[in-house]
Formats: sequence, structure tokens, C-alpha cells
Amino acid sequence: MTKLAVNTLAVGLAGIEVYSLLRDEYDIQIEFGDLGNILAYLSIGDRVRDIERLIGALAEVRRRFGRGSAAKLMKQEYIEPDVALSPQEAFYAASEQLPVKQTAGRVCAEFVMCYPPGIPVLAPGERITPRIIEYIKYAKAKGCQMTGPEDPDIEMLNVIV
Repeated sequence: MTKLAVNTLAVGLAGIEVYSLLRDEYDIQIEFGDLGNILAYLSIGDRVRDIERLIGALAEVRRRFGRGSAAKLMKQEYIEPDVALSPQEAFYAASEQLPVKQTAGRVCAEFVMCYPPGIPVLAPGERITPRIIEYIKYAKAKGCQMTGPEDPDIEMLNVIV
């Protein structure tokens, strides 16, 4: 009852974009934004005017920054994994580092996580698909924090030889 979840895709903005706008333009800190949603916590310490301020800021974000269409936004974050090896086998297997764009069809040797929400996009032993590569590029472009790989910029990925 104290959580307010808002899907942002209908206005043409990723949740992480709305999260950043609320923080930077309106000095409103919410819990998180992912590629399609934001989550705000309301508590006993919040006053009616605080909630009205949040609602007003959301309306203004829509008016000022909304693109009116979700045409170029990803609709779904979950990508069904294609498990080729167990995580243990992948961990101990020989690997090499390649540019992300050259890894389609290869088996990943490390984790790739997008925060928020912090759920792995790739885990050791999973096959890298063109859709996963597209997702990684998209999430980086939208400002999501990507973690896990040896390369902190996630330009390169370790893959099984």
C-alpha cells in the first residue's frame, strides 16, 4: 500500500529517464527506475503536499519531456536464457575477451547485470543472442548502470573459447 509504481512507456520515456529527471530537475528522489517503470515509496512521513508535488512533477515531465509514443522503447525486459553450459563449467572453461558486437552465438563466461533491477541479463554458461546484445546497448544508452563484466564499460565480454 505504500508503493507507487508508474509505467512510463506510454509517454515515450524509459523509467530510468524519468527517475533521473525527477532527481535532477525536481529534486525528488524515488526508489528506482528501470527500463519501463518507476517506483516511489510513500510513508507515514509524507504529507499530502509531498504527494501532490510528486504528481505535479510527473505531469510536468510528461508535458515537457514526453515523446508521446513508445515506438522506440523496449516493451519487455525479460529475455529467456539459452543455457549452453552449467555456471560451474563456464566458470572453469577457457575464455577470451571479444567486443560485445562480435559475441552473438557465443557462450558467456561472466555475469552482465542491469541495475535497476539488478537481475542478470547474462550469466556464465548462457548463449549470447542478438536480442541480448541489443538490450545491453539499449540499457547503456538509457543510462542504466551495467555491472558484472571484467570490462567496466561493457564494450568487451568474456566468452568461452
